Amino acid sequence: MATQKEQVYKCQVCTNVVKVVEEGVGTLVCCNKPMELQEK
Repeated sequence: MATQKEQVYKCQVCTNVVKVVEEGVGTLVCCNKPMELQEK
């Protein structure tokens, strides 16, 4: 899975939020679970 600049991801366990500043390949993980892409 690839991330795109300006996407926002949220952890459904601890509610941490991450905003992508550089595109990359892979899955964002927090609390041992994939983070969920937040739709605008």
